[in-house]
Amino acid sequence: MKKKLLLSIVALATIFLAGCSKKDDLSANLVGLGGDTWAKGPIDEWISTNYTTPYNIEVKYKWDRSELGEIYKNVVPVKEELVVPIMDIIKKTWIDPYVAVKGANFMKTYTQKQFYLAGSPSYNSNGTITLGTAEAGRKIVLLDLNTFNPANKPAVKQILHTMHHEFGHILNQNIAVTPDYQRITPSDYTATWFNIFRGAYSSTAALDKILYENDFWGKGFVTPYSRSNKDDDFVETLSTLLEGGAANFDNIINNLFIYDGLYIKRNGKGVYEQNTDARSKLLRKKAIVISYMKDSWGIDLTDLQNRTQAAIEAQSPTADFNNLLGPGKTYGTISINPQKLTGLSAKFLTTYNTANTTLQAGNPQTNKGYYIDNISLIFTAANKVTLRVNFMDPTAALGVGFNGDFDYNINNVNGTITMTYASLQPTTVTYGNARIIETYIPTLLAYFNNQQFNIRWVDDIIPQSKSILGGLVKTTDPTSYLFGTL
Repeated sequence: MKKKLLLSIVALATIFLAGCSKKDDLSANLVGLGGDTWAKGPIDEWISTNYTTPYNIEVKYKWDRSELGEIYKNVVPVKEELVVPIMDIIKKTWIDPYVAVKGANFMKTYTQKQFYLAGSPSYNSNGTITLGTAEAGRKIVLLDLNTFNPANKPAVKQILHTMHHEFGHILNQNIAVTPDYQRITPSDYTATWFNIFRGAYSSTAALDKILYENDFWGKGFVTPYSRSNKDDDFVETLSTLLEGGAANFDNIINNLFIYDGLYIKRNGKGVYEQNTDARSKLLRKKAIVISYMKDSWGIDLTDLQNRTQAAIEAQSPTADFNNLLGPGKTYGTISINPQKLTGLSAKFLTTYNTANTTLQAGNPQTNKGYYIDNISLIFTAANKVTLRVNFMDPTAALGVGFNGDFDYNINNVNGTITMTYASLQPTTVTYGNARIIETYIPTLLAYFNNQQFNIRWVDDIIPQSKSILGGLVKTTDPTSYLFGTL
């Protein structure tokens, strides 16, 4: 955290008095520091056309310290060249989807009537930062805008999350959500929610991540902030469903398990122990949000979610998966674990499960009864992909496993790859492990050998899953595919 330099009131007054005399003219206009007037220009005309006229919303971007409330905090003005791009994104990804499902009069009636834009975040004494505030449903302050890039999808989603959060408060203040919502996790709200952050739990990064996520997802909350109180819990769930999309929420649910330290608890055949309590709580909250939006406002949340996600993608398009996958690129590995995914093709699952069952039947040489925990496709070079089979020994301590690597040569032509099992496999440890299990998983190895796949996003299979899931679809059989987390 950056140190703050504080000037005492006495010292500040001394400096001020030393620099003034009776002859000084203190009436000069300090342009840009509030209270000044300016000739209306293209920015103001755009705001009038897109916000003030249709929705009676004022957007203030000229510097006015009084709009920020806590005047002791250091916050800088927004860059004027960012005003239109920011407000255009907000209109297209927040206002327009609501208008499409509920009409312009709905938004004119219930939206905040004033926006104030600031360039930097507001730093709080508890170590958190404030990205947005709302006042009685009439005004919203958006901060940390000077780094905004409309092509940066996480940045777009961050602003959109704030918008849906604050608008959710307005809806809830007009028609309260059922008290049943707060009864789902009544004992886990905490005023010190800000202590839930990465790095607070363990010096081991992997364990820290597990414990961090367990402190909110594992208790039935979508974000750390949702643990602050019942109202923020409700609007955080609403905003996460809209901004994050269906696949994002489902991915949270699908990855809730019971851990023993670094490892998921499982039975002797590798079946994971699910955190059914957390899954149930999150799904119950989602169900109440869906019912609330429908019963109280006549809004189909799925329809609104689909339109919101489509608008985000239209404003910040995701690059083709093939262009992002490979050595030195955004993604280098596709991790496939059927216990953490839903929607894998039946043909791939049959292949995977057959290999797993055969392996579990036991290796006559070792009689270990190994089972497959998960597999990965690792794109190590332009012309090679490694199928890594992670397998476990059920007789050993939890977490004791092995990596078996199988190399395939690939020819990639515009995202269509042909995989051929490499006749000469290396002889290092992981490839030695592969030799131990090779004869027991022929169906899995054959699924890839001499097969052609399209490397692509699978959002037509798992809607709204771009940047979460990426996959391979057989070119000769679109019903045979696999995908995994990135």
